Parts: sequence; structure tokens; C-alpha cells
Amino acid sequence: MKRARRVGRYHVLDRVGSGGMADVYRGKVVDADGGERLVAMKRVIEMYAEDPTFVKMLVAEHRLSSMLVHPNIARTYELLRAPEGYFIVMEYVDGKDLRSTLTRGLERGRPMDVDDAVYLMARAIDGLDHAHGATTAEGVALHLVHRDFSPSNILIGYDGSVKIIDFGIAKADVERERTQMGIIKGKVRYMSPEQAQGEDRLTGQSDVFSAGSVLYEVLAGQPAFHAPNEIDLIYAVRRANPKPLRDLAPNVPDALASIIETAMAKHRRDRYPSAGMFRDELVAFLRAHAPGYRRTRLAGYMKSLWASVIDDELATMLEYALSDAPAAPSENLLAHVSLEESMQEVASVLGPADPRASMPPTPIRPVPPSRQPLPTPLSNPAMARSLSPDVFATEPDASNWIDVNTETDHTTASLPATHAPPAPPRGPRR
Repeated sequence: MKRARRVGRYHVLDRVGSGGMADVYRGKVVDADGGERLVAMKRVIEMYAEDPTFVKMLVAEHRLSSMLVHPNIARTYELLRAPEGYFIVMEYVDGKDLRSTLTRGLERGRPMDVDDAVYLMARAIDGLDHAHGATTAEGVALHLVHRDFSPSNILIGYDGSVKIIDFGIAKADVERERTQMGIIKGKVRYMSPEQAQGEDRLTGQSDVFSAGSVLYEVLAGQPAFHAPNEIDLIYAVRRANPKPLRDLAPNVPDALASIIETAMAKHRRDRYPSAGMFRDELVAFLRAHAPGYRRTRLAGYMKSLWASVIDDELATMLEYALSDAPAAPSENLLAHVSLEESMQEVASVLGPADPRASMPPTPIRPVPPSRQPLPTPLSNPAMARSLSPDVFATEPDASNWIDVNTETDHTTASLPATHAPPAPPRGPRR
């Protein structure tokens, strides 16, 4: 039997992935009552860990992202400094990212169907909406922007849960991104036109475009933008003129294609003014197209698609025993920096706020009555925080929402109807 390695109070098991900035490990932590809990531990690659400026910004950014508590955002728990290096300790999601799921589905001739795609993206976009509306305890809006919303940053649990990750490059409204040698952060293929233009004061509408681009790819089976090299790809994203979705996926209903088209509008005045409105339109579509949808359908797809991998992962977990070494020396850097200090640190590097973030959205053409989004419990932020309802659960009486399958382990009684303010009008079809 293999023995876990000890890093601080954590027991590090196997490596489960790697990225440009960190290697990802599965770990366990034992609570005061002896219960074991899995966590994800991202070990920062040495070349970055040796840069004091990078580490300082990493602490500030993760201090901000650790404020995000939402069922569709993977939690950030700690940023450990240990003899073995720097570890970002996060909520563990027992599943796979959307990128690998799309690849596996195409390889096996089992692409994700329309209903599953709409459900998981509405869930992910709900996480974005929460981040965009995040505030300090005093109610000061942060206007967090993800800036790197892509298939690899969306995790799908085998139980059908959906979590977005890597808000480590999320920037608050007090920020202004400055990258060395003109490099644009984020994955070019999923950038908004304004991000590809190099604008440094982005709003949540940039994430709306990225989310539309991801959903386009899930349904079309290929990205919205293609080019032989990164420079040409940047120009393609700036033009924001992808091939009509239904040309590639005739099975996609016109109503859904129109929703995605609005999300991916080149100009912000024609795009959804908020992630919440994008989410509401997807919810309305799903309730009309598949009124009995439950996340168990997505769970079934994931378990079937990854069946052999799930068995292998379980076997790997059983190979490890917890370390019998005492807790190793470590320091949680997030515990030693205040939110205000983090905001000041980021602002000192990235500059002033974007004044457009506090401006009302530009009025555009009204939504046809048949396309008006239905009210959801998430229209009430307090209710959303306390109940984490499944906005897709339905019952015969459409005036009520019933929470029968939440993203957490809790269930609640039937929820009363909550009426959202009138939806901002939609832009013209392009």
C-alpha cells in the first residue's frame, strides 16, 4: 500500500492533472472529529514560486476569490507555504473538466446533448453571475471578472454538479491588468472581442461572451473561432463573426441559437448586459424544451461516459494510506492578509476602476413575450445564498419552484415564487 505524503495538515495522494501554472494533486484532510475529506491541491510550479512579485499577487488574488461562496464555484480554502512549495488548497470535485468530457464524448461518438449542455452552462453562468455581483462585508461591489472562462475551467461532477474554477486571474473593478510584453491573459479562443483587443478594464459582459463561446463549442462540436496561429486567432475573435451555429448543428433549436448569438454579440450594447440575464434565458429555454429536466440526467451521462475511469480512480484511492507523520510545518498565507490589503495590492499593480462598471446598460430591443425568462429563486440573492436552490426543478404549478435536487447535500421544502424585475431588452439578431 502506498503512503500519502504530508504537507501541513494535508495528506497528499496522487497527481490528477497539470496546467501552465501548477500541478494538481488529490489530497485528504482529517477534521477534529476524525472525519476525512478530499481536497484538490495545486502545487505552484517552481519557476513561479521563486518569483516574490508573483507570489504576492497570487496571495492577493486568491484572497479575493476565497470570498466567493456559491454552489457553482469551487471553494478556495487556503494558500499554503510549506517546505515542499506553495499549494492552493481547493474544494475537490469528483468528476472531470468540460474539455476532457467533450473530447471523450466525441471520441466515443457520444457528444453531449442539447439539454445537458444548456443545464451545465446555465449552472456555470450562475456562478459567474455570483462572482460579478460579489461585495465586501460592507457592501462594496468588487465586480470580479473571471477573464479565463473556458472548458478546462468548468468541472462536472459524476453526480451532475457543476463548478467553475481558477478565479486566480479574476480581477476586481479596482484592477487594471498590465501584462509583460503585451501578452494577453486568458485563452485566446474564448476571449471576448474587447479582451482580444487588449482592453484592460473588462466588465462581466466579457465573461458573458466567453460563456456563449463555450456553449457554442459544446453544441457545434468545434470552437467558434479557428485560425492557423494565435495572431490570426486573435483577429478572428476581434471580428466575432463565427459560422452560424445551426449550420454546424441543425439539431439546435432556433431559440437557443438566438440566445447564444446574443451572448456572443461583438458589441457590448447588443450583448446581454449581465450573466444573470444570460442564465435566465437558458433556464427559460430549458423549462420550455425539457420541462422535466433534472441534473440526474447529466450525472447519468457522466457516469456512463467515464465508467471505466471511475473504477480506476476508486482503485487508486484504495491504494493509499494516510501518512502517520505529524502535521508538517506550513503557513496559510490567506490568513495573514486582509481583504482591504489584497484590494490595495491588486490596485497598486493594475490601476483604477473601469467607470463603465457602474453605468446602466444601454437599452436595446425588447424581448418577445414568448422569450421572457421565467422568475427563478436566484433572482433573490439572499434566498440563493441560504438555499442554493435547483433553478431547473419544476412542478405542475409553474408559479412555484420546488427544490428537490440541490447542488448541495441539503433539500428544502417548496419555495414560493419570486418575481424577478422585468428583463432588460435583448439586442437585434446579427
